[in-house]
Amino acid sequence: MEEQKESILDLAKILSLLFKKWKVFAICMVGVIIFSLIFVFTIPRYYTCQVMLAPEVSSGGMNSILSSFGFGEPQTTNDAISPNLYPDLMKSKDFIVSMFSVEITTLDGSVTTTYYDYLQKHSKDSWYMKFYGKLKKTLKPKKGETNTSGAKGKTYSTSFLLTEKQHKIAEIINGKIQYNYDKKTGVISVIVNDFDPLVCALIADTVSNKLQDFIMDYRTKKARNDLEYAQCIYTQTKDEYEISNRQYVAAVDANWDIINETAKAQLEALNNDKSMKYQTFAAASQKLEAAKAKLQEDTPVITVLQGASVPQKPAGPRRLLITLFLMVFVAFLYTVYLLSIDQSWRT
Repeated sequence: MEEQKESILDLAKILSLLFKKWKVFAICMVGVIIFSLIFVFTIPRYYTCQVMLAPEVSSGGMNSILSSFGFGEPQTTNDAISPNLYPDLMKSKDFIVSMFSVEITTLDGSVTTTYYDYLQKHSKDSWYMKFYGKLKKTLKPKKGETNTSGAKGKTYSTSFLLTEKQHKIAEIINGKIQYNYDKKTGVISVIVNDFDPLVCALIADTVSNKLQDFIMDYRTKKARNDLEYAQCIYTQTKDEYEISNRQYVAAVDANWDIINETAKAQLEALNNDKSMKYQTFAAASQKLEAAKAKLQEDTPVITVLQGASVPQKPAGPRRLLITLFLMVFVAFLYTVYLLSIDQSWRT
């Protein structure tokens, strides 16, 4: 009982000590609020748009059963690139550079330009980041551009050799676009952040379309090549058959009233050639139809579970929460400081 009473007495002394310094504490809180107004509220708000895609995956056997229970992940049977690698491919420099020329428009309609030019000239930023950027630009020695022009001339360098500015923009784009792949459900999520809600939705829609095109192109590449080859063979054999048929018909018309062994042998040879060409043409026609069916079979079905839409509310920063956190943090530091310099609260 004495130990409990002593503990309560210590706590009372601490509260009494803090109450004596309430004016300083209040000044600290006012300072935190002013700092929040200057620092936190100058950070521009950003918006988030999410697109969810479910590409068709051909999997089977024990791996499919295990993946349905959350053990392992679905693997494709014929593809060299599994779906969980699609997000990594979309983070490649080739894809990032392809985003430079995307046309965007801000929600207020004041800016209509390319995504590259928007990020370079019209993107918002806090005052301290702008100051840091100008200071870094001033102190850093200038380097000559060794590549093609930027967004104004609509001329972009390849991902093999980017300029310093293009590298910087590519890093910004890479930071604004996030990809998640759910191994259990096979759902790919594309999340885009931007200071303008319309730009955010436009970029999310563009990225999802590019991802769908990539999946379509990759999954059907071999089938499309086979179809192109089958179409070429079909056209070639058809032309050869039509030429052979015209030659046979012309020979029949020219020798219909002539009965001799030479004419008969010539007609028979032309007829045999026509029959062989027809058989080859018929086989090519069947292969062409099979190639078309194979292309249709290999074309994946990509279901858009959640399409792009213009966000109505900002996703951050949570200014009130940040302010409250700073107030609690400063109050804790001040309390620790006060107790460290005044030991009267100890028993």
